[in-house]
Amino acid sequence: METVRHLDPETIRLFESKGKEGGPATPQVGIANGVKVRRVVQIVRDLAKKPMKNLRVLDLACGEGVYSIETALRGAEVFALDARTDRMKKGASAAQRLGLTNLQFEQNDVRRVNITSHGEFDIIYFLGILYHLDVPDAFHVLENIYEMCRGLLIIDTHVCLSPQIDVQYKAHTYRGSRWREHDDDDPEQVRRSRLLSSLDNTFSFQFTKDSIVRLLVNIGFTSVFECYAPLEPSKPDDRVTLVATKETHVRLSSYPWVNDKTEKDIELTLVEAEKSRDCYCFMHILRLFWRHVCVFWHLIYKRK
Repeated sequence: METVRHLDPETIRLFESKGKEGGPATPQVGIANGVKVRRVVQIVRDLAKKPMKNLRVLDLACGEGVYSIETALRGAEVFALDARTDRMKKGASAAQRLGLTNLQFEQNDVRRVNITSHGEFDIIYFLGILYHLDVPDAFHVLENIYEMCRGLLIIDTHVCLSPQIDVQYKAHTYRGSRWREHDDDDPEQVRRSRLLSSLDNTFSFQFTKDSIVRLLVNIGFTSVFECYAPLEPSKPDDRVTLVATKETHVRLSSYPWVNDKTEKDIELTLVEAEKSRDCYCFMHILRLFWRHVCVFWHLIYKRK
């Protein structure tokens, strides 16, 4: 049974102003952000293997903490982290007014968070931050997240629809494009003041959706899903919600050849199998052709 808490007017106003710093052209801000929060919380309710009150949740780059507060209201133990304190202080004040002793806010850079510093979590929110990271930072952060995660990783991010460059990491190739976050000579204070841009890196790297999926698989996540519902009206075409699970890799009895192989090995095996099939088809066609030629010449010979 879902229970709706009546929040104080100041907290409601805080959430209703979320993202408006980007101006009127920014999609899914203000009250429209509600459909994004609904989707994330529904994913947790549907897929988490524990009751909400038994979950340990990490919210990376939390901003004012609306996802953290909504999750904490359901009883989960939540750690909300952000390198900027401008919006986070307002979220911490809201949590205090609501008496959420199970929610902690901390100023920290997502690039410095790891299993040694913060431990393990059942659910990790990585919302609206991946596309603000450059490489190789994005690789390192996701590797740290994998180590900390013991259940679900929820990612909401912009993706590159027109890849321009490839980047290499640990013998794998990932496609995407560079995105300018700041001017080259912008001082640190100016960069930090831009709440909807990267913390300090001049450029970020936006992965294609396929590259993000492959990266998550290569890191070790067992399944990656894209979420389409709950629906998000006005969600941009270049933004997706992905859910990665960290479980035990299955081993097949029916097709044992896939066991203990990397995804690259599996792909190469299937390519070779396809070549063999094409070769077989070609030889089969050649044999049929030769048979028809023989029949044709036999008929001509009989006529003579």
